[in-house]
Amino acid sequence: MKDFEVKILQHEQSNRIPVIRLPKQISQQELTNPQLIDIASDSFKENGVLQVDNLFSQKLINNLAQSFNRDYQPYFGDREYANSLEVGDKRRMITIKMKSAFNNSLLYGNHFLLELMQRVLGDDFILGGFEAVIALPGAKAQHIHRDHPPLFDDESIDSKIPSFAVTAVIPLVDLTEATGSTRVWKKTHRMPRSQERKMSDSFVPLMPVGSCYLMDYQLVHGGTANNSEIIRPILYLIYYRPWFREVVNLDKKKRIEITAAEYQKIPDHYRFLFAGLNLKSTSNHTPEFAVNNYLSTKKFAELDTIGQEQRLLALAKVATKDYGLENANIKLIAHRENTTFCLEIPEKVQKTEANSPYLINRYLLRIHRGNYLSPQNVASELQWLQALRQETNLPVPEAVSTLTGKLVTEVEIDGVPEPRVCSVTRWVHGEEDKPMSIKAIGKLIARMHNFTQQWQPPANFSRPSWNWQGLFGEGAGYSINNGDKIWQLTPQPYRQLFQQVGDRVQKMMEVLGEEKDQFGLIHGDMCPGNLLSFYNEIRLIDFADCGYGYWMQDIAMFISYFYRDPQVPNYLKLLLEGYAEIRPLPEKQLIYIDTFIVLQQVTLALWRVNRAQDHPYFRAILADSLREAGKHAQWYLKQCSFSIPVISASARS
Repeated sequence: MKDFEVKILQHEQSNRIPVIRLPKQISQQELTNPQLIDIASDSFKENGVLQVDNLFSQKLINNLAQSFNRDYQPYFGDREYANSLEVGDKRRMITIKMKSAFNNSLLYGNHFLLELMQRVLGDDFILGGFEAVIALPGAKAQHIHRDHPPLFDDESIDSKIPSFAVTAVIPLVDLTEATGSTRVWKKTHRMPRSQERKMSDSFVPLMPVGSCYLMDYQLVHGGTANNSEIIRPILYLIYYRPWFREVVNLDKKKRIEITAAEYQKIPDHYRFLFAGLNLKSTSNHTPEFAVNNYLSTKKFAELDTIGQEQRLLALAKVATKDYGLENANIKLIAHRENTTFCLEIPEKVQKTEANSPYLINRYLLRIHRGNYLSPQNVASELQWLQALRQETNLPVPEAVSTLTGKLVTEVEIDGVPEPRVCSVTRWVHGEEDKPMSIKAIGKLIARMHNFTQQWQPPANFSRPSWNWQGLFGEGAGYSINNGDKIWQLTPQPYRQLFQQVGDRVQKMMEVLGEEKDQFGLIHGDMCPGNLLSFYNEIRLIDFADCGYGYWMQDIAMFISYFYRDPQVPNYLKLLLEGYAEIRPLPEKQLIYIDTFIVLQQVTLALWRVNRAQDHPYFRAILADSLREAGKHAQWYLKQCSFSIPVISASARS
């Protein structure tokens, strides 16, 4: 190079990692030399790890070390800390507050690092984390790991994608054989996980302060033992691609902490690094920056599906603590009307209890849709489930109480705009999409209705009403007093079609009335996906839409999923036969079966109009949903309907 000389050690044929040895006292301007960045970029992309000596001045590192020893001395003990993360024996990870010596652009904005990150992560990279790991004297070697799970869970893809996050590791003490360092396996960032057993020999980079090493987030590595008598603090600057969504350990600690006052000290040309932060006012009205979603400053409703899921995953991890389930493995099931997660307790055999429909080591956590049902509304659903299970032994979910004895909890986190009601139930064991006896489904619905008609809810019981007001009036779109807006959002010609259906539904409901023989608590979402099969037993799940409605609504909901099937008349006949074996059929409602079926199609479409305003999945399917419901509405309004099957006298007895 023209202006200065750089020594690069590639170590192609050994386990040693590549090293760039910069001259001491190098200027920030010289660190942007294109040839230097070319060499560094090519070497890092190939190996997934790179050591850079003399990158930082001794003065800068000494100031950082002094500040660290002063400000973080309370973490130098071998015990639990509420706002830190245990990452190994006598080894803790903490978030560094960006203030005083740590709010220094020579550190986070080092020109070499920024130029290299631009090459490796793209133009819009951001600073996703500023942390430190403290290894106490006597700390044993850390477990071997990668810093993040695979993005796609498909080795053919995961082993080929470019870097999505890079950690710059900056020691505050010399890394020697005594203090230890990090054991790394170069090139493993491109190695499929199934091939890890074939890893070559590892290497432990040792270096004086002022140096650093960079690791791809998928590189296999593990901290080594600290055999010295001093504490080994190491800083971590983590840079992200703008789309990357961190999912590890978000419930334990923030990735970045910076106050508004400290943010104002960031030079304008470095503020792009903090694009993942949103200003938030804390309870003492002190402006503070906290990471909502490191990849975006977008509002929750503007995020794509993955972005919303990741924020809700962070909320779910907080909710598990209220139930004493924070050690459970958590896995997203679905992000639709509500967002559900499977909680699995590790190291327990996956089996059911005797004569029980539940797995002993699994639970279902539901984050309920925001700005909709109140905590009391959700608790009432769980009260009904408790009564159904205890008094009828129906195979339905069983509510799990919080550690304080409540049926629900409310959780609020940065990045999700309102508090969310959360509930937990035991995991009902069974299989979906298995052939089921439709007659048996009719019996199950009837048993539930039988219990409901005689059950006396507690005084504070509160669930929605699925009458005309609840479905087409003020509650249209499954909203809370927002029906007029939902109708305005529904485009023509669907709005006119759906309103004509609503007019007929209103006349029908006026005729039927809401007396106890016609109207009561129903499941409200009797779709095939909410029915599980276990040998000869059918198990019913997902009571989130339960409310007060007409008995025929549960029957019509199930049939509505098959309305194009030529076997529908036979399905309906079997369903009603099974129902009639348990309780009398709702004769007055039977003559309106076609109206109840189209009611389900239209209210489903209005619900999707509502959810499309803040949910990307429903935005994507809305046009098709409206077309399908519109066709059914047109068919209905032309007086096409299913014939009413004749039920034998013996079946009704």
